[in-house]
Amino acid sequence: MNSKNNPQKNVLITGGTRGIGFEFTKQFLRMGFFVVTASRTPFTSPELQQLKDQYDNRLIIQNLDVSEEESRQKIFEKLIEKINHLDILINNAGIASGNEKFRYRFGELNQVDLCRSLLVNAVAPLLITEKFFPLLAKSTNPIVVNISSNSGSITKKRGNGSTGYGYSSSKAALNMFTKMLSFELKEDKIIVVSFHPGWVKTTMLYCENAPLEARDSVQGMISIIESLELKDSGKFLDWQGNELPW
Repeated sequence: MNSKNNPQKNVLITGGTRGIGFEFTKQFLRMGFFVVTASRTPFTSPELQQLKDQYDNRLIIQNLDVSEEESRQKIFEKLIEKINHLDILINNAGIASGNEKFRYRFGELNQVDLCRSLLVNAVAPLLITEKFFPLLAKSTNPIVVNISSNSGSITKKRGNGSTGYGYSSSKAALNMFTKMLSFELKEDKIIVVSFHPGWVKTTMLYCENAPLEARDSVQGMISIIESLELKDSGKFLDWQGNELPW
C-alpha cells in the first residue's frame, strides 16, 4: 500500500477484543501499523492488555457500541485528535443473533432480535464508514473491509440451516451496502470489499467447533487487502481470495 505521503499507516478495527478482530489487531501491530481497536468491552481482555503493554505507542483501545450514534460520534471525535488519516477500516463487529444467546427459528421469530441483527451487522458498518469518510479520504490508498459471511450469499443459500434469519439477512444487507459504497466512493478512490472469513473458531455463537483458526483466516485476508486495487472495489471475497456470488 502506498504510504509515500502518509508514512504512518493507520487502521481502525471494530469488535477488536476477541476472535477475528483481536487477530487483526495483533497482526497489524506486528506489521508496524498504528492500530485503533474498539469494542463494547475492550478493557476486559487480558490478551488485549498484553498487546497494549507491548505496543503502547502504536495501539489505542477504545469503547465503542457500533449500534449507538453517540458512541460512534465519540470515537470519531477522539480519533481526529490522534490521527490525520485512516488507511484501513475493518468493520468486524457483529453478532450471531439479536440476543447473542440463541437464534430464533421460524414460528418463534422475534422482531427486536431481527432488527438488532440488521442494525449491528449491516446498518452500523455503513454508518461507521460514513462517519470516518473524512479520514479515509485523506489516505493515499483507503480501504474499507466489511466482514461478511457466505451465509449472506443469496445465490448459495440452500435453506435456513443453523445460521438463522437475522444473521443471514444482515450479512446479505451488508453485502449490498458494500456494493453501493463501491460506487458512492469510487471518485474518492476508496476501495470497499466484503470478506467471508471462513468458518473460524471463535467464541461467537456456534463457532466453537469451526475448523479454521483465526490466525490463518486473518493472515489470508490481510494478504489480499495488501494487493487490492480500485478495480476490486465492490467485490465479495473469501479469505483465500476467491470471488463469491452475491
